[in-house]
This record gives sequence, C-alpha cells and structure tokens, in this order.
Amino acid sequence: MIRTLILKLLFALCCMLFIIKASAEEAKIYQQDEIGNTQYHTPSAVIQNYGRIIETDSVGNKQYHKQQYIIKDGKIYQTDSVGNIQYHKPQAVIK
Repeated sequence: MIRTLILKLLFALCCMLFIIKASAEEAKIYQQDEIGNTQYHTPSAVIQNYGRIIETDSVGNKQYHKQQYIIKDGKIYQTDSVGNIQYHKPQAVIK
C-alpha cells in the first residue's frame, strides 16, 4: 500500500513538472476589456521562446493559417505560416 502511494505521488510530481516546463516555454497574450478583465474566451496569441508570435483560438489551439509575426533585433516582422519573414510587408519597431 505504501509502495502504491509512493508511485502515485511520484507520478503526480512528474506530471506537475511536465506542466510547469511546458508552460515556461511560451508566453501567452490575452485580450482585456475596457475595465481590465482578461478575456480568456476570445482569441489570444502565444510568443514562442525564439520570438515567433502565433494566434490561438479560445481553446488554445495554434492557428498556423493566420498571420504570424516574429520579434527580431527590436523589430516585429510579419511571417508566413512556415515562419519565413516577409520583408516586403510593413513592420513595427519596439522602443
């Protein structure tokens, strides 16, 4: 019985570590209303660890077919669905 309890606790700990690691890889951007309440039910975006910004639906599925962006050298570039920078499209500067 103790062995089963230890195995269950070890499994739960491994699952928690996996969840923490997965959430640490990507930052999420959520919309807010005019009062400042986070709108979890509306589309949001994910910033991957190398600067790629991908829109997600309300459930959290990445929408690769929509416009994507990448942050590179203090500028925000538009990219295609594969992640290639589209230099001929407008870009933004981070100050």
